[in-house]
Amino acid sequence: MPSPRGHPRTSPRTSPAKAPLSRDAIVAAALALVDELGCDAVSMRRVSQALDTGPASLYVYVHDRRQLMALAHDLAVAGVELPTEADGDWRARLELLVNRAVAGLAAHDDIGSVGLTEVPTGPHFLRLTEELLRLLRAGGIGDAACALAADLLGQYIASSALEEAARTRAQRELQRSAGPEQTTAAALSEAASAHLDAVYRSLPAERYPTISALAPLLTGEPGGSRAEWKLRVIIDGVLAQAPA
Repeated sequence: MPSPRGHPRTSPRTSPAKAPLSRDAIVAAALALVDELGCDAVSMRRVSQALDTGPASLYVYVHDRRQLMALAHDLAVAGVELPTEADGDWRARLELLVNRAVAGLAAHDDIGSVGLTEVPTGPHFLRLTEELLRLLRAGGIGDAACALAADLLGQYIASSALEEAARTRAQRELQRSAGPEQTTAAALSEAASAHLDAVYRSLPAERYPTISALAPLLTGEPGGSRAEWKLRVIIDGVLAQAPA
């Protein structure tokens, strides 16, 4: 029987079946919300709305929001491929592994922030940690230093992912009001450098003599990529702790 407005009435028999609720579906929905809105906007209520269910039903599968965000963080690195022997020696493979982990997290807005406050223990991140530790050992790093290096590199991965995600977010926001030529990665980097340069040059040199002297280096890319330099220094520092 048609409805008063002329549309056929829906019934349980004609409505599309709702996908069954599961932990995987909940985590995927949470990560999708991170992609769209960022971590701070993700709540149990918002996730439940995305899944067309009530917040209480989520607690059958996850303890709380904290666990849910940890699971979303782990899902973000599920597709990260481990380097192989074809990618070079242990150090080349370690650098590639770290960079792939950074890219995996950065692709999901600020989900990397979870790794700054929590030790990632999900199966996907543990797979990366296992390979990271194995490569450090292959490089002759002692076990105690390996443990500390894993923590240091984990912090580097999280912070670098956040930095990269922030650039992507800024580029996306700028695209709404500017032309394509103004929203390339190079254009954004140049704009950020110009802003910092203006700030540093406006400082009184007598009060900030060192900043004034180093301003061109602070706003540019001295000697190549800053990310490459940071990672190289970290690994060099870890190697310096290896027994002679």
